[in-house]
Parts: sequence; C-alpha cells; structure tokens
Amino acid sequence: MIRLIEVTQDDIENGVQGDCDKCAIALALRREYKTDKVNVGTDYYSLPCLSVNNKELNMDYKMERIVDNFMELFDEPFVDDKNLYMETVKPFTLEVVE
Repeated sequence: MIRLIEVTQDDIENGVQGDCDKCAIALALRREYKTDKVNVGTDYYSLPCLSVNNKELNMDYKMERIVDNFMELFDEPFVDDKNLYMETVKPFTLEVVE
C-alpha cells in the first residue's frame, strides 16, 4: 500500500532548517501519523532516511531523489552572488510504501 503525505506550504513556512524532527517533512509526518516520534535525515550513503515511531519508512528510488533534493534546498537554499534565492522548495506529495 502506498501512503500519500502532503508536505504543505504551511509545513515549509513553519519548518526549522537543519532540524531532523522539526523540518517541513517532519511536520508533515507528525500530522499524518499523529505522533511526535519522527526523524528525517540521511543514512551512511547520504540517502534520505525517514522514520516514524522508530520504524523506517520505505520510498522508491524516484521518491528518494525528490526528498533528497527537497531536503538539500530546504536546509541550504541556493544563493547567487547577489544574494537572491535562485531555487526554493515547493509543496509536494511524499509517497511511502507500507
């Protein structure tokens, strides 16, 4: 079964950059699973790793890339030489396999 989890603009605005349990994805996971026990990070191979209640969530390769790009831009937005943000994160639907 695939679970669809919306990472909303509100999650993006209220998420804390660099905080594995208060970032935008973590806020969406908290809301969806109705728990505070969430963790968003990367594994040994720098692949995104999401867990809820100490259980790792499974994603396909395409979703891993989407999450990885989102995490990178959310935590360290790209800034050009004029300090203008060139790319920003946008809401997306996270797909996890249960």
